[in-house]
Amino acid sequence: MQGLLPLREYEPLRDLHRFVEVGGQLTLELGAARVPRPRRGRPGEGLPTGHARSVVNAILEVRTGRRPVSQVQGLVGAQLYAQLGLWRPLRNVRFTVKSLRSCAITPTSYEVGVTATTGTRTHAVMARFELAGSGWRCVFFEIIRLGAR
Repeated sequence: MQGLLPLREYEPLRDLHRFVEVGGQLTLELGAARVPRPRRGRPGEGLPTGHARSVVNAILEVRTGRRPVSQVQGLVGAQLYAQLGLWRPLRNVRFTVKSLRSCAITPTSYEVGVTATTGTRTHAVMARFELAGSGWRCVFFEIIRLGAR
């Protein structure tokens, strides 16, 4: 049977303070009340595969009319968002993402190739992600219909 480990002392402002000299006296200067949450995606970290898969899946659901365009507004660039609102939905189709491959073009942009299947057909999907101030955003999206010219 394992014993319980003792709890650490409660220090809500650990590493958020420093001493400054004001008028010859050392005064404790407090920093921010909370630690800022790290942003999703930074140059050098790369595009998280799970994030790319979920964004591509959400855009596919928008293209088939199963999801409103407004739900992907924070995930896509402004130009792609406008295009998604103009495209006619693909009716009676449900895509399933089978595989996803990504390739770094620059440290702040990735291109993603996806294999998506419907009931009887397989389609290729291309997407381009760029790192914006709020995280990775999809700026280009295209469903490639195999056999079409």
